[in-house]
Amino acid sequence: MNLAAQRTPLIAALEQLGPHDHFCSIYENREEHYGVAIAFMQIGLDRGEKCIYIADDGMVGDVRQAMQSEGIDVERATASKALVLATKEQAYLRHGSFNPDWMFTFWEEATQSAMSEGFSALRATGETEWVVRGARGLERWMEYESRLTHAVSENNCSALCQYNRRLFPPELILDVIRTHPVVVYRGTVCRNLYYVPPDEFLGTNQEEREVERLLTNIQEREDVEHALRDQLSERKKVEEALRLSRDELDTKVKERTAELRKINDDLQSVNKELEAFAYSVSHDLRAPLRHIAGFTELLLKDAEPVLDDKSRRHITKILQSANRMDSLVDDLLAFSRIGRVETQKTTVNLEQLVRSVVAEIAPDTQGRRIVWRIGALPICYGDPSLLQVVFSNLVSNAVKFTRTREQANIEIDSLNHGPNEVVVFVRDNGVGFDMNYKDKLFGVFQRLHSQDAFEGTGIGLATVQRIAHRHGGRVWAEGAIDNGATFYVALPKPEKR
Repeated sequence: MNLAAQRTPLIAALEQLGPHDHFCSIYENREEHYGVAIAFMQIGLDRGEKCIYIADDGMVGDVRQAMQSEGIDVERATASKALVLATKEQAYLRHGSFNPDWMFTFWEEATQSAMSEGFSALRATGETEWVVRGARGLERWMEYESRLTHAVSENNCSALCQYNRRLFPPELILDVIRTHPVVVYRGTVCRNLYYVPPDEFLGTNQEEREVERLLTNIQEREDVEHALRDQLSERKKVEEALRLSRDELDTKVKERTAELRKINDDLQSVNKELEAFAYSVSHDLRAPLRHIAGFTELLLKDAEPVLDDKSRRHITKILQSANRMDSLVDDLLAFSRIGRVETQKTTVNLEQLVRSVVAEIAPDTQGRRIVWRIGALPICYGDPSLLQVVFSNLVSNAVKFTRTREQANIEIDSLNHGPNEVVVFVRDNGVGFDMNYKDKLFGVFQRLHSQDAFEGTGIGLATVQRIAHRHGGRVWAEGAIDNGATFYVALPKPEKR
């Protein structure tokens, strides 16, 4: 329904009313009239209540059309007995004249009948313009309205009375206000401060009661205004305290920002020193290592005739260790250079880059059964040469750690991810790793497999992580022992122009 779809403040307020509520709608035009009455009916139908609409003379057709225009399936609702469109003769004047006492019996019986039919409650609204035109018994109409609040409270029903302010005289509208606990006026549902309980409205000494009520209302209004003034004063105090706190917080944030900036500068300085140190150490280690390897080879060559098998194995171990150390130095130098090299970022076609990496390592896979699955990889923003290093390491690792498989399955594809990054993964069916040690994977010289089982220096994944971080990206891994591994790289998307 349109009303429900709009979810106006009026609809929301009407939804707070239900069984045992007696209220009136005072309207000035047809739009206000139907805006309240039809919404009241629709809410009841949605809640599984039986709804009765008592229309004025000759107005049943107009009411039906207005309901249908607001999305109510009138035919279906009436066929299921959920909705009854009645006239005043079928309700108020069933016995030829208006009898308030009989009307309260009607409310009780109608509610019981609705409940027996399986409805959760009874809901009724009635147009009242016919009251102005007169009928027998209408001199007791306001008595009926006053007593109706009590009748509704005792039965599982709610009642909305409709009054045209332009048609009824002011003195009658005044009585209408006094006899309804809730008033709807100009699209607003109001709890009525001027409501008069039936025993007072219908009792004697009404003038004296009215004086007492007015004086009480005056006093209560002054109390309310005094409380509001106190709240306003407290609010100003709170606002001032918040302002002072905000100023203090701003000062602390500025101080903390300055401290963090200094810490960051210090860290950058330390990092540069560490990189320079790593480079110097690595560079200075190369010459003695090569001397060790060179002289060991000469020793092996010159002393070959007099060496026994045990001595020959010792010399071979020395050569192997020197060569491994040389590889470590090379990798350490490459790792330190990554921190110093200036990045040249541009848009990178990752699919083209990955396929070139696979083609580059093809000679190392001769004689092996490898099934490659390369998906449609996205475009990213980065340094092509550094990203080449990233995927060379990841793809080479996948090839290496599937060496024990009769058939290696290596998949390279992407994930749908956030609006500012692309995620590419390299998955294999190799020996995998224990997830308890996943945090060690990307550390320098950290290895989860022995050198005898799988060669390597333990710097490749640290290099991958460092390059990803330099791009503002991230890396992570998933795996299981003897059940393969998956390495993920998140990189920034190209900036939109």
